[in-house]
Amino acid sequence: MSKTKPTDQLNKRAVIYCRVSTKEQVDEGNSLVTQERHCKEYAFKEGYEVAHIFIEQGESAKTTDRPQLQHLLDFCSNRKNKVTTVLTYKLDRISRNTDDYSQIRILLKRYGVEIKSITEYFENTPAGRFMENIIANVAQFDNDVRTERSVGGMRDAMREGRYVWSAPIGYDNVKIGGKSTIHPNEMASLVKQAFKMVAKNICSVEEVRRNMLDAGLMTKRGKKLTKSYFYKVLKNKVYMGQIVKFGEQHPGTYEALIPEHQFQQVQWVLKNRAKRSYLYLTEHPDFPLRRFVSHAETGKKLTGGWAKGRNKKFPYYYYSGKGKSFKRDFLNDKFAAYVNKFSLKGDKLEEFKEKLRENLTKEQSDALFRRKELEKNITMLNEKIASLIDKNFQGYINNEVLGRQLDLTQKQLHDAEAMLADIPNQLCDVDDMVDFTDEYLKNPGNCWLNANPSQKILLQWFKFPKGITFDGENFRTTEIINIFKVKRSFLNKKSPKVHSKTETLNHTSITGELPITVYYQIAKEINFLQSIFEDNKVV
Repeated sequence: MSKTKPTDQLNKRAVIYCRVSTKEQVDEGNSLVTQERHCKEYAFKEGYEVAHIFIEQGESAKTTDRPQLQHLLDFCSNRKNKVTTVLTYKLDRISRNTDDYSQIRILLKRYGVEIKSITEYFENTPAGRFMENIIANVAQFDNDVRTERSVGGMRDAMREGRYVWSAPIGYDNVKIGGKSTIHPNEMASLVKQAFKMVAKNICSVEEVRRNMLDAGLMTKRGKKLTKSYFYKVLKNKVYMGQIVKFGEQHPGTYEALIPEHQFQQVQWVLKNRAKRSYLYLTEHPDFPLRRFVSHAETGKKLTGGWAKGRNKKFPYYYYSGKGKSFKRDFLNDKFAAYVNKFSLKGDKLEEFKEKLRENLTKEQSDALFRRKELEKNITMLNEKIASLIDKNFQGYINNEVLGRQLDLTQKQLHDAEAMLADIPNQLCDVDDMVDFTDEYLKNPGNCWLNANPSQKILLQWFKFPKGITFDGENFRTTEIINIFKVKRSFLNKKSPKVHSKTETLNHTSITGELPITVYYQIAKEINFLQSIFEDNKVV
């Protein structure tokens, strides 16, 4: 007479789910082999038929978007598979997020499937379900603590000047002195070249991208850089030695590929690219004013070409459709003379230099003071946060008070860190800037004439961002840089006079003492002008 299995032993059909994250693979106690072996032994002992084994490798339990988990849910939803139970080594294999675990459990319950942890026993009673929820919450708490420690570690590394994230193009992730950071690799020279070409502004950013692709610049995976990816590279402050994460900015201790002034120059080019501020230099290097000058009435752009003479060709500028043309050298000299109207000499130049030096020195001194005060405040706020947590741990303040105080203190800390990030880490050389200004402002027109073609283009668009108009006699413009406004504002305040519309067309002037913020803007402009002449000195 054959023995009959009890009712609760009939139709016990299970699937096994095993998972490890990358870090857990080194832990023998949680290895896939160990989990699978224990689950199979449990299934055999308890009389389960194993219908399928789902193995999840290197996937985090922070999300339900895991391939094998999704396959498991699909498998269980099919009534033909007759699954009654999901066996797992521990509940945190299913999920470390309480909400996700609850949703998975409810979904499986609809299919008539329960979750069993082979190392954590829960009875199907109110007390058992209560303990199951506690274990799920403990898993999430453990995950939250790990995340907090990981973020805290990354934040500490950033404040030490170490970049611990995936290295951008031109860098490799390395360990120096046992600590993670980044170091330039063989792509670094191509990244430098890309920034340099964009900074020169002699062709479009897209042309630079194509040239760099031809030179071998590619992503970490060996793929071509898309337009959007290339722009991300050009805007990444990591290349100038700054780490920006968690709403903070800190100087890196790794080797920067790009000097700060060149990085800022590239940002200016990107910001103004819609104005087509680059000239078609490859087409007409002999006609720098081409497309930069417009007709005062028709708005047509000035163009240029060579007219045939008896024995040689002669360069001319002209407006298409207009009969009059202008000798190239004549118009170039006339433009240089117009630029020289913004020059400063003698006592006026000395007065401006004195004020520039005085205000920049004061600004730098104030910046150093603000930096020290902010650093002191940030240290104090971090200590306050630690003290609040300690007081809560010892029972002096409850969780509600702790939460309010932490929110307020962390907001103050974030604001202080944001203000600190706005203060330049490397202060400019005031004497060098003043000396450059002295030489440049004496004769800015001649500086333009003596510049090479690419420098001419950068200079004219930088000084007159919206271009200029020419009616055959006079040049006019609607916008000039701050350093050119100085002559009419501060330095002419003692002897005001009425200027012609030709000279004053929408030139924003500032009367009285110039605010220190204007001097700071002028300093940025001088820095930019210095970078234009970096390769071939003209001044």
